[in-house]
Amino acid sequence: MSTIQEAHSTPPYIDDFLKTNMVQLVEIHDEGIKEHETGCLGFKCSQKENKMDVFFMNEDIILQNLQKESWEKLKQGIGNKKLFFIQDIDEERIFLVYI
Repeated sequence: MSTIQEAHSTPPYIDDFLKTNMVQLVEIHDEGIKEHETGCLGFKCSQKENKMDVFFMNEDIILQNLQKESWEKLKQGIGNKKLFFIQDIDEERIFLVYI
């Protein structure tokens, strides 16, 4: 079972990736929002495998990972921010990062 961590607890390799690629990540997010109206940017990452898959998660994909009630609460809390749903495969943890 994955546990949800606060943003300040992301591992350094994830934090470094976000900082280095923020412009491109925001572009991917914004294109996905234009097409689907709602959603977030998803990440599947593994430091051991040196892997960082980035993709847009529409509502159908999000609901495969979260319960509908949890997604509704997240949507309310997002406001004008962008949500990054980051799954660390190695540590079996999920990070929700708002930018």
